[in-house]
Amino acid sequence: MKTQYLASIAVALVSLLAAPLPNARAAEKSVDRPAHQVIACYFHRTERCPTCQKISAYIEESVNAGFASELKDKTVRMTMVDFQDAKNKKYAEVYGIDGPTLVVMNVRNGKVVDWKAAPKVWSLVGEKEKFVDYVQSEVRSYLKEKTASSQ
Repeated sequence: MKTQYLASIAVALVSLLAAPLPNARAAEKSVDRPAHQVIACYFHRTERCPTCQKISAYIEESVNAGFASELKDKTVRMTMVDFQDAKNKKYAEVYGIDGPTLVVMNVRNGKVVDWKAAPKVWSLVGEKEKFVDYVQSEVRSYLKEKTASSQ
């Protein structure tokens, strides 16, 4: 029963993340998505301190710099979710979010099949180069599965 509940919440989250965000550019409004996708999702508080804002900016920079072509073909997606917003409570519960957290999701055919928290963003925020390498490595680890499965 718990597995079915988690699966339904995961599908709902992917649907939410696949939907265009209010500030998305017109070119990103399509909900078409590839069979395999990696989503970097930063769960943040409603009110964010300077460190949280810096982490958001570094995550965005890391993903944009490391995965430009994958962002374009939607193999990689990045989003920010306010986990304190009542409409996002169910996602916070599924992923065990109780504070700002980067979660990297491995998505197949619109379903989250695996995910992992990336907690080192907090300890690396003062070392930008290591931060960028870490975030890109976490995303790349799930992208490698696409390469391995297509061979």
